[in-house]
Amino acid sequence: MSGTRAFLVRRLTTLLTLTALAFAVLLAAYYGVSRNSGAVTGGTAPAIVQISSVRDTLAKSYDSARQGLGHDTADIEGPGEDYRSALSTADQNLAQAVKGTVAGDPGRQNLRTTTGLVSSYADLVQQAYVNRDNPVLRDAYLGYARDMLRSGGSSGILDRLEALQRRQLGVLDRQASFGWVLWLAWIAACALFAALALLLVDTQRRLRRHFRRLVNPFLATATALLAVLFPLALFTVQTQDRLESARTLLTTRTASSSTPQVLPEVQDTMQDTHWRAGVVGLIPLGGTALAALVLAGMQPRIDEYRFQPR
Repeated sequence: MSGTRAFLVRRLTTLLTLTALAFAVLLAAYYGVSRNSGAVTGGTAPAIVQISSVRDTLAKSYDSARQGLGHDTADIEGPGEDYRSALSTADQNLAQAVKGTVAGDPGRQNLRTTTGLVSSYADLVQQAYVNRDNPVLRDAYLGYARDMLRSGGSSGILDRLEALQRRQLGVLDRQASFGWVLWLAWIAACALFAALALLLVDTQRRLRRHFRRLVNPFLATATALLAVLFPLALFTVQTQDRLESARTLLTTRTASSSTPQVLPEVQDTMQDTHWRAGVVGLIPLGGTALAALVLAGMQPRIDEYRFQPR
């Protein structure tokens, strides 16, 4: 094999290897951020809002029951329509939260236990209604119901929900954080693409000197294709900014009480990230296209030395 042919074969092998490595690292770096946009919108945000809603409606249910049982119409209305509505909403959100929690198996077990405790809490309120004509017993059962909601430790219903919420907010923090692994992945991707660009430019310079051709169109196109890194980096910055905005919304708006607007606001904040996340599928296609261009630009030059004497 002639020296020129050996160089061309080595350079082709190096370019193809570097292309595969660069696009693999780019895929991992881009996917590491873009995948979290769907996870936050479709899983974590609804789970956090559901728990916040359960917590708020249960707290309101007790206040409504206490007021309703102290009213002159308690014989007819019982604890009151507001209490029944709040308890029904809490039960529905609990059922959804068991299916959608992002706190894993411990979170689901916590919610199953909480569901049982809510049933016991409702029984205590009912006993307060049964004993509505006896203020001492009525207030005692209401006191038991209040203590079951918040025991002051970790066994109360609201205490359990707050502990679960902290776990879910921890998941949100991990999803919205741009950690050191992602930093390393993007630094490595930029370094690999820079090396690939320099190698392509050097290859074209050497081919021009050896074969007296001004431009190799395939390698020139491959070099231009490396510009794909810049919009992907921009998309990553934009997605990360949306993730941090969503985290701020969920953390601040559900810290004390939830509002019906929280989830729509989060979804609106994350809306533009969905199509950016879909771009991840184009990265392997880009790598394949660049490898094909490199092969198309190099193989004919290698073939010219196929029958050179050893």
